[in-house]
Amino acid sequence: MADVTIIGSGMGGSVCAIMLAKLGYSVVLLEKGQLPRFAIGESTTPLFSKKIRHLGQAYSIPEFEYLATYDSIKEYNLPITCGPKELFHYFWQVPGQLNAVEDNVIREIIVQTPEVDTQLLRGECDKYLVDVAIRYGVDYRDLTTINDIQFNDDGVILDCESALQGSYQLATKFIIDSSGFKSLISQKLNLAVPAAELDVPLNSRSIFTHFENINNFETVANASEDFIGRSPAGRERATQHHCFDGGWVWIIPFENGVTSVGLNLDIDIFGENDLPAETEFWDIVSRYPIIYKMLDGKKVKFPFIKTGRIQHCVRDAVGDRWAMLPGAAVGGDAWFSTGLAFTLICAHRLVDILHTKILPEQNFEKSLLQNYEVALFKEWKTTCVMVNGIYKSFKHFEVFKHYCFFCFMGAETFAYRGGVARPHDMSSLLLNAGDVDFMKKFDHFYDIVIALHGETKILPETIEFMRNFVQVEMKPYNFRDYGNPVYGGVHKRVPMMKPVGVNPIAQSTSVVSVLPLELA
Repeated sequence: MADVTIIGSGMGGSVCAIMLAKLGYSVVLLEKGQLPRFAIGESTTPLFSKKIRHLGQAYSIPEFEYLATYDSIKEYNLPITCGPKELFHYFWQVPGQLNAVEDNVIREIIVQTPEVDTQLLRGECDKYLVDVAIRYGVDYRDLTTINDIQFNDDGVILDCESALQGSYQLATKFIIDSSGFKSLISQKLNLAVPAAELDVPLNSRSIFTHFENINNFETVANASEDFIGRSPAGRERATQHHCFDGGWVWIIPFENGVTSVGLNLDIDIFGENDLPAETEFWDIVSRYPIIYKMLDGKKVKFPFIKTGRIQHCVRDAVGDRWAMLPGAAVGGDAWFSTGLAFTLICAHRLVDILHTKILPEQNFEKSLLQNYEVALFKEWKTTCVMVNGIYKSFKHFEVFKHYCFFCFMGAETFAYRGGVARPHDMSSLLLNAGDVDFMKKFDHFYDIVIALHGETKILPETIEFMRNFVQVEMKPYNFRDYGNPVYGGVHKRVPMMKPVGVNPIAQSTSVVSVLPLELA
């Protein structure tokens, strides 16, 4: 009987398998398909880099540290096609806009990463991690279908069918479900929450594919030398976000000439429909000439994939002898690339609970996983609310310009306070979701953003209020002086220092100022 069986060999499943094997447990890792295979979640973040490096150091797994940044991937010659991610780049598109600068206005935000993060071709990255898992003693079995899962007092029995072994039963003490949307345990126990009952406002969908050799943004946008020079690095070294009212396009380039391109849409504005994926993609993209000229005539690597609503959730993420990782339990949105870091945070929590509480005592009761579940759902819900505000802020660039910094302030505060190394601290959650003061201020600003979405014009005093809120009210969390107009929307790399003149670990005692919601 295996100590732990993990269903799904994506990043979360493989990372859990490697850590558990390093701790001395017997681990079986099951995969329905065969690697490498396509997977989304191709862009890392500073939080991912810090977390994977910490896990490598905490568990003495150097292969994790090799994966932390673009530079380390290159230094250790990992077999992964990737690209450098040195910038978060946000360009606000106007229908029919032909030039980077229109009416002497630059509608662009750039935030440089502390290190050079990575654009990962996930199929190769996942295979790298599975190969590492095998070297650490994990029993990896691909081309394996699980036909049934039977829970009992003595363990769990999986009815498996393999291309190599035929039909057989696998006994295990505990299951980690990392099988993604429509997870096996969710189907077995009927745990999926109907879409109409989801208690998050975010309502988005996606159309995506990989293109070959797309055109350079700065070239097709007729960018001047001044515009090009305002960025601390070439925009091809960025995850580009091309935003417009109702959605955005991601541009994620790899060094082999392939670029991941996705069109994400707010269903409240772009409702679900029966249009073919490719037809709808080009219909929307053609309204924005800069994006269109980057992609027009370029070869796609595989047919466009069109999703329904991305957000999903289960009623329970844990149970007696089982737990789900985020991809199986919940679904969010690609904005801010939170998925990979979220997965690592949850993997760390779960493995630590298994190692310190469940497996040593052979106590497999659900109650031991309660905080894991509470944290997972709270982080997911907070992220969904934050991202919903992003979609609603797209209508007015000045609103977006100030609101988008909340994701950065949340992530940077989490990192600065040591959340990367404190997996069970309920006050230190992803995007600072456990900080009561931060969330109170965020909720107030979010309500304003939602109200402004219904307005056709934003008053100057409203814009000034938003700038002042980010600069003053959020000062304990503002590591980059976000909101300061002197930077022109470009925030270059800075050392991770505390905000000037404040103690970011102490709770702020400032009073949240109130902007009336009845805005003209």
